Amino acid sequence: MSYYNHMHDSKGTEEICHSCGKKFTWEEYGDIYPGGKDTEYIRCPWCNENNGSIRTSGFVSVSKVEK
Repeated sequence: MSYYNHMHDSKGTEEICHSCGKKFTWEEYGDIYPGGKDTEYIRCPWCNENNGSIRTSGFVSVSKVEK
């Protein structure tokens, strides 16, 4: 992986769903490079509601946070 990609590694972000109120994490992964960006939606893994979006050349992965 290139130096640029290491500088832009996402460590994951914990969120609370706007719809169901449950916790989940999301992470951006893949080859992150300038240009060629698409909109990736951050969907709650519990209820599948949209909780925002990011513009990236990579992908978004979401995971449930179990109590």
